[in-house]
Amino acid sequence: MQKLAIVALTLLVVIGSVGCFGPQKLSRAVDDFTNQGYVDTPWLYGNVISYWLISMIHGIAWWIDGIVNIYYFWVCDAQPFGKGVGTPFNHKAVTVPAGK
Repeated sequence: MQKLAIVALTLLVVIGSVGCFGPQKLSRAVDDFTNQGYVDTPWLYGNVISYWLISMIHGIAWWIDGIVNIYYFWVCDAQPFGKGVGTPFNHKAVTVPAGK
């Protein structure tokens, strides 16, 4: 059982380090949400939420993106299966409330 765990961990490290870096769509969506929240209420998002909630959500989103991006890299982006062009992520424009 211990050998299986070592093999699984080694496989996870090797797969995660072979350059399968896609558009990070979920992590970038969390960034956009946080940026918009910071514009609306900077004290709340800059002090309270960012250190506890957003950091945990961003860490989870980063791990999910790491798994999903294997598909984006090998199927959509990298040749011979993909187009040979990276998948972009279009950030949302931050809307600034009137008077700020």
